[in-house]
Amino acid sequence: MAELGTESKTPSGSKKRLTVTLVAVAAVLVVAGTLLFLKIRSDREELRQSIITSGTFHPGITVQGVDVSGMTIAEAAEALKDAEQALVSDVSFRITDGEHTYIYDQSHFDIVFDTDAVLAEAMALGREGDLHSLQEELADIAENGRAFTISYTAVPNDVEGFVAKMASELDTPAVDATFSVKQLELNEETEASNAVNIGLTEEEVAAGADLRDKRFDFVEGTQGYSLDQDALAALIRERAEAGEYGEINFELSVLYPSVTIATIKQSLVLRSSAWTSYSRGNYGRATRVHNMTKACGLIYGTVLQPGDVFSCNDTLGPRYEKYGWQPAPAVIEGGADTEDQPGGGVCQVSTTMYNAVLMGDYEIVYRQAHSSRLSYVDGGLDATINTGTIDFKWSNNTEAPIYVFAWIDTNEKKIWCEIYGLPFSGDFDEIELYSVEKDPIQPTADEFIPNASLTYPYWMVKNEAKKGYVYDTFKIYKLAGVEVRREKITTTTYRMHPNRYYVWPGYVAGTPLLPEYKLTPEEE
Repeated sequence: MAELGTESKTPSGSKKRLTVTLVAVAAVLVVAGTLLFLKIRSDREELRQSIITSGTFHPGITVQGVDVSGMTIAEAAEALKDAEQALVSDVSFRITDGEHTYIYDQSHFDIVFDTDAVLAEAMALGREGDLHSLQEELADIAENGRAFTISYTAVPNDVEGFVAKMASELDTPAVDATFSVKQLELNEETEASNAVNIGLTEEEVAAGADLRDKRFDFVEGTQGYSLDQDALAALIRERAEAGEYGEINFELSVLYPSVTIATIKQSLVLRSSAWTSYSRGNYGRATRVHNMTKACGLIYGTVLQPGDVFSCNDTLGPRYEKYGWQPAPAVIEGGADTEDQPGGGVCQVSTTMYNAVLMGDYEIVYRQAHSSRLSYVDGGLDATINTGTIDFKWSNNTEAPIYVFAWIDTNEKKIWCEIYGLPFSGDFDEIELYSVEKDPIQPTADEFIPNASLTYPYWMVKNEAKKGYVYDTFKIYKLAGVEVRREKITTTTYRMHPNRYYVWPGYVAGTPLLPEYKLTPEEE
């Protein structure tokens, strides 16, 4: 029974062992399969990851025409430097007006490339999806390629500063016309103006010559130029934004002088002039002409600003021989007589100026007439001067400078005075002078002056009688030759002088003088 029992258990145990073995083998196979599967799967993932994380560009990728296959981003970026520069090679402006040229090159732009973004995009290509899709994509890239392009933005930098520098070189101000008194040569001996050709000849008058061209040196103004900085800066920015590089043309604005010779002459006219003659008798003595010429030379070209006062004595200075003045006839004894004095004759210059001043409507500050009426000017229109005592003064009562010229015409034997300044404004365009003689003042009784050098019955004339005169002087204001008003200037009284005789000391008043005993001034 025991054996039968034993025998009955053996087949059952074997079956169990076989089952266990088979299960174990199956398990091993499952594990092995699993491990193999996992291994394969791991290898594929590893390959996929290697593709994704390689850090280099896949074969077939180009950026801006540069093959970056196998390059890192840094390597590709460096390889693209030349391509970047080629891309912006035309980013500049040639700014010109045909004569001046300025180059606004790349150094004046803030240039930004999108290279980094493009490289990042190219690097991301073929790095998404499973291994199969990646492999298919990579194969397609390798076969057909993938091309990427770079773009850029170029922003002009400190355009205003660039244009301002241009303007500093191009801008030139307009220069106004100028003028100055034309200086005449002075005679070293007389210090007087050389009056040759100082006036206009008949031929010059006929040709329409301008007397001012003989008194002044005129220099015409010049044009200036200005760059419109705002307009040019805006154009540069506009062209840069549109990517329209190349040549930009500009024009300089012309600046014209605000003062021209023509405008100068509009406010620099011969406002008044006067002349007196020295052709008769003592008036033409050489020493007197010398003194008058010297006086004219000292006055010639005098400039008076608005409000300035002209003084004859200040301008001429003391009339003494040591200063170059020569003895010539001068009025003495209240007009009763004359004698030679240094500077004799200068009163004709002051008188001529007085007439020009009146006709110019300038303000008389101080004027004194001679004691006796003169033959070279109408009564009431003279002005005497004397060193240290009597002066002739007048002022510039206009709103612009005036220019005074006195000169002597030795050919015509005339003294001239001209005054240049603003033209008259208002209701008149010229002034004439007019004097009215009133009732004369008759000489009083003869006067007899004892002279110890004379003996009975000798006598001589000291001075002949002269009537006295009274003149009312007027300014006549005219417009287009028609009187519009008149204005009384002065009432001038000239002394009378009786006959005056030198007689022997014992002469009794009322005793007739015998003509046959009249002596000449020669010493008997």
